[in-house]
Amino acid sequence: MAEENKKKLWHSLKFKLGLLITSLVVSTVLLISFFLLRQQQRSLTAEMTKRGLTIARDLAASAKNPILTNDDLTLNLLVKDAMRDEDVAYVAFTDQDGKVLAHGDVSLVGKPLDRPAGLKPAANELLVQTYTDEKEGTLIDFAVPLEFSKVPLGALYLGFSQKSIRRNLAQARNETILITLVMIMVGIAGAVGLSLVMTRPVLRLVEGTKAIAAGNFQVSLAVSSRDEIGDLVQSFNQMAKSLREKEQMKQAFVRYVAREVVEEILKNPEQIALLGERREVSVLFCDIRGFTPLSERLSAEDVVALLNEFYTLMIDTVFRQGGTLDKFLGDAVMAVFGAPISRSDHSVRAIRTALAMQAGIEELSKKRVREGKDPIAVGIGVSAGEAVAGSVGTENRMEYTVIGDRVNLAARLEANASPGQILISQWTYEKVDKLINARSLGYFKVKGKEEEVEVYEVLGFVDGQQN
Repeated sequence: MAEENKKKLWHSLKFKLGLLITSLVVSTVLLISFFLLRQQQRSLTAEMTKRGLTIARDLAASAKNPILTNDDLTLNLLVKDAMRDEDVAYVAFTDQDGKVLAHGDVSLVGKPLDRPAGLKPAANELLVQTYTDEKEGTLIDFAVPLEFSKVPLGALYLGFSQKSIRRNLAQARNETILITLVMIMVGIAGAVGLSLVMTRPVLRLVEGTKAIAAGNFQVSLAVSSRDEIGDLVQSFNQMAKSLREKEQMKQAFVRYVAREVVEEILKNPEQIALLGERREVSVLFCDIRGFTPLSERLSAEDVVALLNEFYTLMIDTVFRQGGTLDKFLGDAVMAVFGAPISRSDHSVRAIRTALAMQAGIEELSKKRVREGKDPIAVGIGVSAGEAVAGSVGTENRMEYTVIGDRVNLAARLEANASPGQILISQWTYEKVDKLINARSLGYFKVKGKEEEVEVYEVLGFVDGQQN
Protein backbone atom coordinates (compact mmCIF):
# COMPACT_ATOMS: atom_id res chain seq x y z
CA MET A 1 0.00 0.00 0.00
CA ALA A 2 2.79 2.42 0.93
CA GLU A 3 4.68 1.47 -2.22
CA GLU A 4 1.59 2.04 -4.33
CA ASN A 5 1.03 5.48 -2.78
CA LYS A 6 4.66 6.36 -3.47
CA LYS A 7 4.25 5.40 -7.14
CA LYS A 8 1.08 7.45 -7.38
CA LEU A 9 2.89 10.45 -5.90
CA TRP A 10 5.68 10.22 -8.45
CA HIS A 11 3.21 10.01 -11.32
CA SER A 12 0.71 12.59 -10.04
CA LEU A 13 0.16 15.78 -12.02
CA LYS A 14 0.49 17.81 -8.83
CA PHE A 15 3.96 16.43 -8.22
CA LYS A 16 5.01 16.81 -11.84
CA LEU A 17 3.63 20.34 -12.04
CA GLY A 18 5.18 21.23 -8.73
CA LEU A 19 8.50 19.74 -9.81
CA LEU A 20 8.28 21.55 -13.16
CA ILE A 21 7.40 24.88 -11.55
CA THR A 22 10.12 24.45 -8.96
CA SER A 23 12.64 23.57 -11.68
CA LEU A 24 11.55 26.54 -13.75
CA VAL A 25 11.73 28.83 -10.73
CA VAL A 26 15.19 27.59 -9.82
CA SER A 27 16.36 27.78 -13.44
CA THR A 28 14.92 31.27 -13.86
CA VAL A 29 16.50 32.51 -10.65
CA LEU A 30 19.84 31.03 -11.64
CA LEU A 31 19.73 32.51 -15.15
CA ILE A 32 18.61 35.93 -13.96
CA SER A 33 21.18 35.86 -11.18
CA PHE A 34 23.91 34.93 -13.66
CA PHE A 35 22.84 37.76 -15.97
CA LEU A 36 22.65 40.26 -13.12
CA LEU A 37 26.02 39.16 -11.79
CA ARG A 38 27.57 39.73 -15.19
CA GLN A 39 25.83 43.07 -15.53
CA GLN A 40 26.88 43.99 -12.02
CA GLN A 41 30.46 42.98 -12.70
CA ARG A 42 30.56 45.12 -15.81
CA SER A 43 28.83 47.98 -14.05
CA LEU A 44 31.12 47.78 -11.02
CA THR A 45 34.18 47.54 -13.23
CA ALA A 46 33.01 50.53 -15.25
CA GLU A 47 32.24 52.52 -12.11
CA MET A 48 35.57 51.52 -10.57
CA THR A 49 37.38 52.60 -13.73
CA LYS A 50 35.40 55.86 -13.81
CA ARG A 51 36.21 56.55 -10.15
CA GLY A 52 39.85 55.72 -10.76
CA LEU A 53 39.91 58.10 -13.74
CA THR A 54 38.36 60.85 -11.63
CA ILE A 55 40.91 60.38 -8.85
CA ALA A 56 43.78 60.18 -11.36
CA ARG A 57 42.70 63.36 -13.15
CA ASP A 58 42.15 65.22 -9.88
CA LEU A 59 45.60 64.15 -8.65
CA ALA A 60 47.18 65.10 -11.98
CA ALA A 61 45.53 68.55 -11.93
CA SER A 62 46.55 69.14 -8.30
CA ALA A 63 50.16 68.02 -8.89
CA LYS A 64 51.09 70.33 -11.76
CA ASN A 65 51.84 73.41 -9.69
CA PRO A 66 53.72 71.47 -6.94
CA ILE A 67 55.88 69.83 -9.63
CA LEU A 68 56.54 73.18 -11.31
CA THR A 69 57.50 74.71 -7.95
CA ASN A 70 59.35 71.62 -6.65
CA ASP A 71 56.89 71.43 -3.75
CA ASP A 72 57.67 67.87 -2.58
CA LEU A 73 55.64 68.29 0.62
CA THR A 74 52.41 68.96 -1.30
CA LEU A 75 53.10 66.03 -3.64
CA ASN A 76 53.57 63.69 -0.69
CA LEU A 77 50.40 64.99 0.96
CA LEU A 78 48.50 64.29 -2.28
CA VAL A 79 49.87 60.73 -2.26
CA LYS A 80 49.02 60.25 1.41
CA ASP A 81 45.44 61.51 0.95
CA ALA A 82 44.92 59.27 -2.09
CA MET A 83 46.25 56.20 -0.28
CA ARG A 84 43.54 56.57 2.35
CA ASP A 85 41.09 55.17 -0.19
CA GLU A 86 40.97 51.41 0.39
CA ASP A 87 40.70 50.81 -3.35
CA VAL A 88 43.95 52.68 -4.13
CA ALA A 89 46.88 50.22 -4.22
CA TYR A 90 49.64 52.68 -5.10
CA VAL A 91 50.28 56.28 -6.21
CA ALA A 92 53.50 57.54 -7.76
CA PHE A 93 54.58 60.85 -9.30
CA THR A 94 57.64 60.79 -11.56
CA ASP A 95 59.64 63.37 -13.43
CA GLN A 96 60.35 63.30 -17.15
CA ASP A 97 63.24 60.86 -16.61
CA GLY A 98 61.04 58.37 -14.78
CA LYS A 99 62.48 59.09 -11.33
CA VAL A 100 60.05 59.01 -8.43
CA LEU A 101 59.10 62.42 -7.01
CA ALA A 102 56.51 61.11 -4.54
CA HIS A 103 55.35 57.59 -3.68
CA GLY A 104 53.35 55.72 -1.07
CA ASP A 105 56.67 54.01 -0.23
CA VAL A 106 58.96 56.95 0.61
CA SER A 107 62.03 54.72 0.22
CA LEU A 108 61.44 54.76 -3.56
CA VAL A 109 61.65 58.57 -3.87
CA GLY A 110 64.53 59.59 -6.11
CA LYS A 111 64.82 56.14 -7.69
CA PRO A 112 63.66 55.03 -11.15
CA LEU A 113 60.10 53.76 -10.99
CA ASP A 114 59.94 49.96 -11.37
CA ARG A 115 56.83 49.19 -13.42
CA PRO A 116 55.30 45.71 -13.67
CA ALA A 117 56.27 43.78 -16.79
CA GLY A 118 54.00 44.40 -19.76
CA LEU A 119 52.72 47.81 -18.62
CA LYS A 120 53.37 50.71 -20.96
CA PRO A 121 54.75 53.95 -19.49
CA ALA A 122 52.82 57.21 -19.67
CA ALA A 123 52.87 58.62 -23.18
CA ASN A 124 51.05 61.54 -24.78
CA GLU A 125 47.64 60.35 -23.63
CA LEU A 126 46.18 58.78 -20.51
CA LEU A 127 46.56 54.99 -20.49
CA VAL A 128 44.29 52.54 -18.64
CA GLN A 129 45.77 49.03 -18.30
CA THR A 130 44.88 45.92 -16.31
CA TYR A 131 47.30 43.41 -14.85
CA THR A 132 47.47 40.78 -12.12
CA ASP A 133 49.59 41.12 -9.00
CA GLU A 134 50.42 38.13 -6.78
CA LYS A 135 49.42 39.97 -3.60
CA GLU A 136 46.80 42.44 -4.73
CA GLY A 137 45.13 40.37 -7.44
CA THR A 138 43.73 42.20 -10.48
CA LEU A 139 44.69 45.90 -10.62
CA ILE A 140 43.69 48.75 -12.90
CA ASP A 141 46.70 50.94 -13.71
CA PHE A 142 46.20 54.58 -14.75
CA ALA A 143 49.21 56.24 -16.40
CA VAL A 144 48.64 60.00 -16.75
CA PRO A 145 51.15 62.28 -18.52
CA LEU A 146 51.59 65.59 -16.70
CA GLU A 147 52.14 68.75 -18.69
CA PHE A 148 51.53 72.49 -18.36
CA SER A 149 50.96 74.68 -21.41
CA LYS A 150 52.19 71.74 -23.57
CA VAL A 151 55.42 71.53 -21.52
CA PRO A 152 55.95 67.94 -20.20
CA LEU A 153 56.40 67.75 -16.43
CA GLY A 154 56.37 64.03 -15.67
CA ALA A 155 53.76 61.36 -15.05
CA LEU A 156 51.30 60.03 -12.50
CA TYR A 157 50.81 56.29 -11.95
CA LEU A 158 47.76 55.18 -9.97
CA GLY A 159 46.91 51.55 -9.15
CA PHE A 160 43.29 50.75 -8.41
CA SER A 161 42.44 47.40 -6.75
CA GLN A 162 39.42 45.33 -7.76
CA LYS A 163 39.05 43.77 -4.32
CA SER A 164 35.82 45.63 -3.68
CA ILE A 165 34.41 44.29 -6.97
CA ARG A 166 35.24 40.72 -5.99
CA ARG A 167 33.80 41.30 -2.52
CA ASN A 168 30.54 42.68 -3.90
CA LEU A 169 30.27 39.87 -6.44
CA ALA A 170 30.91 37.24 -3.76
CA GLN A 171 28.21 38.80 -1.62
CA ALA A 172 25.84 38.83 -4.60
CA ARG A 173 26.60 35.15 -5.30
CA ASN A 174 25.91 34.21 -1.69
CA GLU A 175 22.63 36.09 -1.74
CA THR A 176 21.68 34.36 -5.01
CA ILE A 177 22.40 30.92 -3.59
CA LEU A 178 20.40 31.68 -0.45
CA ILE A 179 17.42 32.91 -2.45
CA THR A 180 17.53 29.80 -4.66
CA LEU A 181 17.60 27.44 -1.64
CA VAL A 182 14.70 29.25 0.03
CA MET A 183 12.61 29.03 -3.12
CA ILE A 184 13.36 25.31 -3.45
CA MET A 185 12.29 24.69 0.18
CA VAL A 186 9.11 26.69 -0.18
CA GLY A 187 7.98 24.13 -2.76
CA ILE A 188 5.32 23.89 -5.35
CA ALA A 189 2.68 25.97 -3.55
CA GLY A 190 4.88 29.07 -3.29
CA ALA A 191 6.93 28.62 -6.47
CA VAL A 192 4.64 30.52 -8.81
CA GLY A 193 4.00 33.35 -6.34
CA LEU A 194 7.65 33.71 -5.47
CA SER A 195 8.64 33.71 -9.15
CA LEU A 196 6.22 36.58 -9.84
CA VAL A 197 7.31 38.56 -6.79
CA MET A 198 11.00 38.08 -7.47
CA THR A 199 11.08 38.25 -11.27
CA ARG A 200 9.04 41.36 -12.06
CA PRO A 201 11.09 43.91 -10.09
CA VAL A 202 14.33 42.24 -11.10
CA LEU A 203 13.42 42.48 -14.75
CA ARG A 204 12.56 46.15 -14.26
CA LEU A 205 15.98 46.65 -12.71
CA VAL A 206 17.61 44.92 -15.68
CA GLU A 207 15.76 47.19 -18.11
CA GLY A 208 16.65 50.20 -16.03
CA THR A 209 20.31 49.16 -16.00
CA LYS A 210 20.26 48.82 -19.80
CA ALA A 211 18.68 52.27 -20.13
CA ILE A 212 21.40 53.81 -17.97
CA ALA A 213 24.07 51.94 -19.92
CA ALA A 214 22.60 53.53 -23.07
CA GLY A 215 22.96 56.99 -21.52
CA ASN A 216 19.40 57.57 -20.31
CA PHE A 217 19.80 58.87 -16.76
CA GLN A 218 16.14 59.91 -16.48
CA VAL A 219 15.13 56.38 -15.44
CA SER A 220 13.03 56.11 -12.27
CA LEU A 221 11.45 52.81 -11.24
CA ALA A 222 8.27 52.51 -9.16
CA VAL A 223 8.85 51.07 -5.68
CA SER A 224 6.14 48.40 -5.38
CA SER A 225 7.17 46.84 -2.06
CA ARG A 226 8.84 47.65 1.24
CA ASP A 227 11.05 44.57 1.38
CA GLU A 228 14.65 44.06 0.22
CA ILE A 229 13.57 44.32 -3.42
CA GLY A 230 11.99 47.68 -2.66
CA ASP A 231 15.23 48.82 -0.99
CA LEU A 232 17.13 47.66 -4.07
CA VAL A 233 14.82 49.63 -6.37
CA GLN A 234 15.20 52.71 -4.16
CA SER A 235 18.99 52.31 -4.29
CA PHE A 236 18.77 52.00 -8.07
CA ASN A 237 16.71 55.19 -8.32
CA GLN A 238 19.20 56.98 -6.08
CA MET A 239 22.04 55.78 -8.31
CA ALA A 240 20.25 57.03 -11.42
CA LYS A 241 19.66 60.40 -9.78
CA SER A 242 23.31 60.66 -8.75
CA LEU A 243 24.48 59.79 -12.27
CA ARG A 244 22.05 62.37 -13.70
CA GLU A 245 23.43 65.12 -11.42
CA LYS A 246 27.01 64.18 -12.23
CA GLU A 247 26.27 64.31 -15.94
CA GLN A 248 24.72 67.75 -15.56
CA MET A 249 27.74 68.99 -13.62
CA LYS A 250 30.07 67.48 -16.20
CA GLN A 251 28.31 69.27 -19.04
CA ALA A 252 28.43 72.52 -17.08
CA PHE A 253 32.16 72.26 -16.50
CA VAL A 254 32.86 71.31 -20.11
CA ARG A 255 31.06 74.35 -21.45
CA TYR A 256 32.11 76.98 -18.93
CA VAL A 257 35.60 77.63 -17.67
CA ALA A 258 35.48 80.91 -15.75
CA ARG A 259 35.22 80.13 -12.05
CA GLU A 260 32.55 82.70 -11.27
CA VAL A 261 30.40 81.41 -14.12
CA VAL A 262 30.83 77.80 -13.00
CA GLU A 263 29.80 78.66 -9.44
CA GLU A 264 26.63 80.30 -10.73
CA ILE A 265 25.83 77.28 -12.89
CA LEU A 266 26.38 74.77 -10.07
CA LYS A 267 23.89 76.63 -7.88
CA ASN A 268 21.21 75.63 -10.39
CA PRO A 269 22.71 73.01 -12.77
CA GLU A 270 19.40 72.24 -14.46
CA GLN A 271 19.32 75.76 -15.97
CA ILE A 272 22.74 76.16 -17.50
CA ALA A 273 21.74 78.44 -20.37
CA LEU A 274 23.10 81.96 -19.82
CA LEU A 275 21.23 83.91 -22.48
CA GLY A 276 22.51 87.09 -24.06
CA GLU A 277 21.56 90.38 -22.41
CA ARG A 278 22.69 93.99 -22.40
CA ARG A 279 24.08 95.26 -19.14
CA GLU A 280 26.46 97.82 -17.67
CA VAL A 281 29.92 96.35 -17.16
CA SER A 282 33.53 97.37 -16.79
CA VAL A 283 36.13 95.54 -18.89
CA LEU A 284 39.81 95.35 -17.95
CA PHE A 285 42.73 94.30 -20.14
CA CYS A 286 46.22 93.79 -18.70
CA ASP A 287 49.26 92.89 -20.81
CA ILE A 288 52.96 92.27 -20.06
CA ARG A 289 55.05 94.82 -21.93
CA GLY A 290 57.89 93.46 -24.08
CA PHE A 291 56.98 89.86 -23.37
CA THR A 292 57.92 88.51 -26.82
CA PRO A 293 61.60 89.61 -26.76
CA LEU A 294 61.77 88.67 -23.07
CA SER A 295 60.46 85.16 -23.75
CA GLU A 296 63.03 84.69 -26.51
CA ARG A 297 65.82 85.29 -23.98
CA LEU A 298 64.35 82.94 -21.37
CA SER A 299 64.25 79.18 -21.26
CA ALA A 300 60.92 77.39 -21.65
CA GLU A 301 60.86 76.64 -17.91
CA ASP A 302 61.47 80.29 -17.02
CA VAL A 303 58.72 81.43 -19.40
CA VAL A 304 56.26 79.01 -17.80
CA ALA A 305 57.32 80.09 -14.30
CA LEU A 306 56.90 83.78 -15.19
CA LEU A 307 53.44 83.21 -16.69
CA ASN A 308 52.41 81.18 -13.66
CA GLU A 309 53.39 84.02 -11.34
CA PHE A 310 51.63 86.52 -13.60
CA TYR A 311 48.45 84.46 -13.91
CA THR A 312 48.34 83.77 -10.18
CA LEU A 313 48.54 87.49 -9.44
CA MET A 314 45.89 88.29 -12.05
CA ILE A 315 43.47 85.60 -10.82
CA ASP A 316 43.83 86.56 -7.17
CA THR A 317 43.31 90.28 -7.75
CA VAL A 318 40.31 89.79 -10.08
CA PHE A 319 38.52 87.29 -7.84
CA ARG A 320 39.24 89.40 -4.75
CA GLN A 321 37.06 92.15 -6.22
CA GLY A 322 34.31 89.78 -7.39
CA GLY A 323 35.22 89.99 -11.07
CA THR A 324 35.14 87.27 -13.72
CA LEU A 325 38.39 86.26 -15.40
CA ASP A 326 37.04 86.07 -18.94
CA LYS A 327 40.07 84.64 -20.72
CA PHE A 328 43.85 84.39 -21.00
CA LEU A 329 45.31 85.93 -24.15
CA GLY A 330 48.89 84.65 -24.13
CA ASP A 331 50.67 87.19 -21.91
CA ALA A 332 47.48 89.20 -21.37
CA VAL A 333 44.25 88.73 -19.46
CA MET A 334 40.72 90.03 -19.88
CA ALA A 335 38.49 90.51 -16.83
CA VAL A 336 34.86 91.61 -16.55
CA PHE A 337 33.10 93.30 -13.63
CA GLY A 338 29.32 93.32 -13.53
CA ALA A 339 28.67 90.08 -15.44
CA PRO A 340 27.41 87.45 -14.99
CA ILE A 341 26.92 88.74 -11.44
CA SER A 342 25.50 92.26 -11.52
CA ARG A 343 27.56 94.83 -9.58
CA SER A 344 26.43 98.42 -9.17
CA ASP A 345 30.02 99.47 -8.32
CA HIS A 346 31.65 97.52 -11.17
CA SER A 347 33.78 100.48 -12.26
CA VAL A 348 35.20 101.00 -8.76
CA ARG A 349 35.97 97.31 -8.52
CA ALA A 350 37.73 97.39 -11.91
CA ILE A 351 39.88 100.41 -10.90
CA ARG A 352 40.68 98.82 -7.55
CA THR A 353 41.73 95.64 -9.36
CA ALA A 354 43.88 97.60 -11.83
CA LEU A 355 45.72 99.38 -9.01
CA ALA A 356 46.21 96.08 -7.18
CA MET A 357 47.61 94.55 -10.38
CA GLN A 358 49.93 97.53 -10.81
CA ALA A 359 51.21 97.25 -7.23
CA GLY A 360 51.51 93.47 -7.45
CA ILE A 361 53.52 93.63 -10.69
CA GLU A 362 55.86 96.22 -9.14
CA GLU A 363 56.54 93.89 -6.20
CA LEU A 364 56.99 90.92 -8.54
CA SER A 365 59.39 92.93 -10.69
CA LYS A 366 61.47 93.95 -7.63
CA LYS A 367 61.59 90.31 -6.54
CA ARG A 368 62.81 89.26 -9.98
CA VAL A 369 65.52 91.92 -9.96
CA ARG A 370 66.72 90.71 -6.54
CA GLU A 371 66.94 87.22 -8.02
CA GLY A 372 68.99 88.48 -10.97
CA LYS A 373 66.11 88.22 -13.45
CA ASP A 374 64.67 90.72 -15.93
CA PRO A 375 62.09 93.14 -14.52
CA ILE A 376 58.58 93.20 -15.97
CA ALA A 377 55.88 95.83 -16.38
CA VAL A 378 52.30 95.86 -17.58
CA GLY A 379 49.92 98.17 -19.34
CA ILE A 380 46.30 98.24 -18.23
CA GLY A 381 43.17 99.56 -19.91
CA VAL A 382 39.69 99.87 -18.34
CA SER A 383 36.47 100.78 -20.11
CA ALA A 384 32.97 100.96 -18.63
CA GLY A 385 29.65 101.00 -20.43
CA GLU A 386 26.97 98.86 -21.99
CA ALA A 387 27.94 95.51 -23.51
CA VAL A 388 26.24 92.28 -24.58
CA ALA A 389 26.92 89.48 -22.09
CA GLY A 390 26.11 85.84 -22.76
CA SER A 391 27.19 82.42 -23.98
CA VAL A 392 28.79 82.04 -27.41
CA GLY A 393 30.05 78.93 -29.18
CA THR A 394 28.60 75.56 -30.12
CA GLU A 395 26.82 72.72 -28.33
CA ASN A 396 30.17 71.02 -27.71
CA ARG A 397 32.08 74.06 -26.50
CA MET A 398 30.70 77.30 -25.11
CA GLU A 399 32.20 80.36 -23.48
CA TYR A 400 30.63 83.09 -21.40
CA THR A 401 31.95 86.50 -22.45
CA VAL A 402 31.04 90.12 -23.15
CA ILE A 403 30.98 91.73 -26.59
CA GLY A 404 30.73 95.31 -27.73
CA ASP A 405 32.37 98.67 -28.32
CA ARG A 406 33.41 99.06 -24.67
CA VAL A 407 35.33 95.79 -24.83
CA ASN A 408 37.21 96.93 -27.94
CA LEU A 409 37.92 100.29 -26.32
CA ALA A 410 39.40 98.64 -23.23
CA ALA A 411 41.73 96.61 -25.47
CA ARG A 412 42.79 99.78 -27.38
CA LEU A 413 43.46 101.65 -24.12
CA GLU A 414 45.62 98.79 -22.87
CA ALA A 415 47.54 98.79 -26.17
CA ASN A 416 48.24 102.55 -25.78
CA ALA A 417 49.26 102.32 -22.12
CA SER A 418 52.95 102.78 -21.32
CA PRO A 419 54.64 100.31 -18.94
CA GLY A 420 53.11 100.82 -15.50
CA GLN A 421 50.22 102.97 -16.77
CA ILE A 422 46.49 102.49 -16.13
CA LEU A 423 44.37 104.19 -18.80
CA ILE A 424 40.62 104.64 -18.57
CA SER A 425 38.04 106.16 -20.88
CA GLN A 426 36.10 109.34 -20.25
CA TRP A 427 32.90 107.36 -19.56
CA THR A 428 34.73 105.31 -16.93
CA TYR A 429 36.21 108.42 -15.32
CA GLU A 430 32.77 110.03 -15.03
CA LYS A 431 31.61 107.03 -12.93
CA VAL A 432 34.52 107.22 -10.45
CA ASP A 433 35.78 110.83 -10.69
CA LYS A 434 35.00 111.61 -7.05
CA LEU A 435 36.86 108.53 -5.81
CA ILE A 436 40.14 108.56 -7.73
CA ASN A 437 43.01 110.83 -8.60
CA ALA A 438 43.53 110.94 -12.36
CA ARG A 439 44.95 113.25 -14.98
CA SER A 440 43.70 113.80 -18.48
CA LEU A 441 46.08 112.81 -21.25
CA GLY A 442 44.01 114.57 -23.87
CA TYR A 443 42.15 113.10 -26.79
CA PHE A 444 43.40 109.98 -28.53
CA LYS A 445 42.51 108.63 -31.94
CA VAL A 446 41.49 105.06 -31.21
CA LYS A 447 41.36 102.44 -33.93
CA GLY A 448 37.78 101.49 -34.77
CA LYS A 449 36.23 104.79 -33.59
CA GLU A 450 35.64 107.83 -35.75
CA GLU A 451 35.67 110.33 -32.90
CA GLU A 452 38.65 110.93 -30.67
CA VAL A 453 38.37 109.64 -27.10
CA GLU A 454 39.47 111.54 -24.01
CA VAL A 455 41.79 109.33 -22.00
CA TYR A 456 42.72 109.56 -18.32
CA GLU A 457 45.62 108.03 -16.43
CA VAL A 458 44.69 106.64 -13.00
CA LEU A 459 47.10 107.81 -10.27
CA GLY A 460 45.35 106.28 -7.28
CA PHE A 461 42.34 106.59 -5.01
CA VAL A 462 41.45 109.71 -3.12
CA ASP A 463 42.55 109.36 0.53
CA GLY A 464 40.06 107.20 2.40
CA GLN A 465 38.31 105.97 -0.76
CA GLN A 466 40.50 102.98 -1.68
CA ASN A 467 38.28 100.62 0.31
